Amino acid sequence: METIENLILDFGGVLLDLDERATYEAFVALGLEKVPPELTAVNLDFQRGKVGREQYVAFLKRYLPPGTTTAQVEDAWCAMLRQVPPARWHLLVRLGKRYRLFLLSNTDPIHIDRLRRRMDLDAFEQLFERVYYSQDTGLRKPERALFERVLRENGLDAARTLFVDDTLENVEGARAAGLQGLWLDLSRRRPDEVLAALAQGNVLP
Repeated sequence: METIENLILDFGGVLLDLDERATYEAFVALGLEKVPPELTAVNLDFQRGKVGREQYVAFLKRYLPPGTTTAQVEDAWCAMLRQVPPARWHLLVRLGKRYRLFLLSNTDPIHIDRLRRRMDLDAFEQLFERVYYSQDTGLRKPERALFERVLRENGLDAARTLFVDDTLENVEGARAAGLQGLWLDLSRRRPDEVLAALAQGNVLP
């Protein structure tokens, strides 16, 4: 195994705590009776920036009672967002002293706008050499082209770059692009444990 010089981290699940069940429950409370069959496809295009914010909200309103407001829809969509615990901020500072540090996230304008208002996202982003949000790239993990873009734009050696994500499919996509990959299985490990090990120069299997 090559020595790790560069570290690419996922956002939600690895650094930002999520509770996806909370979003489902929030939509049910608004009157959602069934999950739209095309929701997954629309979500993917929303994350790629191919579906706009207003389009996305309008799509969700079709499955909610008349009179449901945009604010209610966006609040429900953001119910899953929790926090970046203070300990992880400190770990990121330590990681930045050992590795070139990058953030790579599948996300959307509603979530990023909410996080920017809820936390000091600007200061958080400054902990990284560069931040990649899928909505700005037109690509999303696990697409190989996205990993290759990050490598190319930053002059990274794939073999010396480790990607960490809580979704196995995304880790497999990174490995297909030649990166080293570490799957953070949240049922077995806490993010802080893995990040602390990396800060000490240890790569867990």
